[in-house]
Amino acid sequence: MNTAKLDPRIGMLNNGKFYAFVNGYDKPEIIGTLDEVETALGLRKAATVRRVRKSLRGLPFKTYNVHMTFEFPAWDEKQGYWYDGIAARSKSEANKIARGKAEGDGHTTAKRVWFKATEAE
Repeated sequence: MNTAKLDPRIGMLNNGKFYAFVNGYDKPEIIGTLDEVETALGLRKAATVRRVRKSLRGLPFKTYNVHMTFEFPAWDEKQGYWYDGIAARSKSEANKIARGKAEGDGHTTAKRVWFKATEAE
């Protein structure tokens, strides 16, 4: 890394991260990437990161069957549990609804479980 272009207030650590004492030497230092340190010093504008979220509102509801399996099942849980006929807009939403039902039924207490949604025919 060419450190000749660095502001004199910025230092470089051995692990490749940068640091600066923004509020004086008696306050904690800022450690991070070069962009983060320069932003903290006011040398660069903070980049506005905007995440685009997918909206599920326009999608139609579908019917899903969700299969819940356990990491260490009891003798009566070897085949897992099925939650059939869940109306949701996506598989992840169907899994979320099934997880809520499983918690309400008491199946997820202190157990590691997996949910897999498949579209009903």
